[in-house]
Amino acid sequence: MNRREFIRTAIATTTLMAVGATGLFEVASKASTYQSSLQQQQQLPPVNAGTSQTSTTQLSQATTSGSQSSTISSQSSSASAPAGYVLVAELSALNGKTSAYFTHPTQGRSMLLSLNGAWKAFSAICTHRVCTLEFLSSEIYCPCHGATFSASNGSVTRGPAQATLGEYGVIVQNGGLYVSDSVIN
Repeated sequence: MNRREFIRTAIATTTLMAVGATGLFEVASKASTYQSSLQQQQQLPPVNAGTSQTSTTQLSQATTSGSQSSTISSQSSSASAPAGYVLVAELSALNGKTSAYFTHPTQGRSMLLSLNGAWKAFSAICTHRVCTLEFLSSEIYCPCHGATFSASNGSVTRGPAQATLGEYGVIVQNGGLYVSDSVIN
């Protein structure tokens, strides 16, 4: 290897090492941010639609940029839920709330949003990289990456995310709020 090739190789190697170190630093900082976010939000067990227990709901209060948010977990009997839906919460537990987190039985961490009195349900995980999303009055925001999503349909309104959030069907029936057991979009 001549001197010119050696210098090119040394520069390329140094550049790649710097990029790699920067990437590792970014991953480490995002991981610590994500872990602290998870510690602030209580992770509850998934909804179990196959149990015969009566419906129970647990709420954990949290305040996110001025909007009220809750974490919901419930168990429901399959006899009372509409076909293809699972009980997420009693409506009385959601009074005055603009958003609530719940664990979807097949999709994991998810969120409910109240938009002009109607409830919407979406995956609460950013489609760019794993990070729990937040509802900020009129949009869904990723605190890790800065991406935003429409609260009306889950579409990306600002990157780096490129994929639409998974949305679930919502039915309000007999004082309960039910979400579809699969993604509808």
